[in-house]
Amino acid sequence: MVHLVTNVAEYAIIIDEEKKKFLLVQWDEYYDYSWHFPGGRVDEDEDEKQGLRRELQEEIGVEVGDLKPIYAKHIGKKLMMKPDDVPRYALFYLCRLKKDQVISLNEDELHSVKWFSKSDLKDIKFWLPFYREMLEEVLPF
Repeated sequence: MVHLVTNVAEYAIIIDEEKKKFLLVQWDEYYDYSWHFPGGRVDEDEDEKQGLRRELQEEIGVEVGDLKPIYAKHIGKKLMMKPDDVPRYALFYLCRLKKDQVISLNEDELHSVKWFSKSDLKDIKFWLPFYREMLEEVLPF
């Protein structure tokens, strides 16, 4: 099983509809403490939903339900932030935490995790510039 050679990554847009919030994770200094969605690349032997569930367990220790694919984007050279980034397709899933989930941040991979509201969008330092527009389009609240 090889992890970072696959060309498909999947990310969770985790929402709390009651509170009208969405969850983001913050990377460390390598990506200038920018905000991103939890998730990552699919391993060679996984389908995209298996890969996303594994990544969510590894990064924030949670299980999600209601995985609904809502957005796809090719992350090509124009969007890559670092010289060692490689082009890939990113699949985004709208989902919710399963009941009684407690977020447990993997501090080896991430700096922090936080819930945001739609009114915060203009102030978030996103990893990729299209995230703001995508969220405005896909958030159900």
